[in-house]
Amino acid sequence: MCSLFDADDDAGLERFIAEHGIHHPQQMIFGRRRRPTSKISIVTARHGEPVVENAIWHLYLQRDGDGWKPHKKYWSINSNWKKLGQRPEYRKSRCLIPATAWVESQNGKNPVEFTFGDHKPFFFCGLYKTWGETLSCSIITLDAHPDTARYHEKSFPMIAPDNEEFIARWLGPDEDTMPFEPYLHADKQIGGARLNVQPVTRATATEYIGPRQEV
Repeated sequence: MCSLFDADDDAGLERFIAEHGIHHPQQMIFGRRRRPTSKISIVTARHGEPVVENAIWHLYLQRDGDGWKPHKKYWSINSNWKKLGQRPEYRKSRCLIPATAWVESQNGKNPVEFTFGDHKPFFFCGLYKTWGETLSCSIITLDAHPDTARYHEKSFPMIAPDNEEFIARWLGPDEDTMPFEPYLHADKQIGGARLNVQPVTRATATEYIGPRQEV
């Protein structure tokens, strides 16, 4: 389960987005330890071209006066890959979520921060929904990698390969999801950068209590 992540521009995230031909990178919401139910930035191509938009990190919303808020009955910050075939969003409303790190812990204990290389920017693969003018989203989670199960035994977020063809297809309108099947497994390497882990004082903190090491 991915429930905290960084979108840190010190790692060149805005440049990374622009290099992938995504419009309006200046609309990015930056910050460390982005939390569920908050506003985060996602990339969609729902109007044709890939563009940065802002969404509530909680896929299912409910009415709140004239607006929308996270639905009380459905905790939906993540979407498990095993249920993707049941979700129309997987066929029609896929998105990418720019990030530079994420945090995991085993039963709330011994939290660690995951990064690729020296905080190489990357995209989570996600789903989005529209609620009038409001967008919501979730991060797709896969089974844990054998080498990361000791940090979180249940899951690993789906990371987009640093591949223009994949990104274009993921954001595109094609409802055939079969080409994504080979990517529904945890990968410890993105664009030549290997996965690193570093312990932190607590999940929401940015203070480290040990060295960063390759997983």
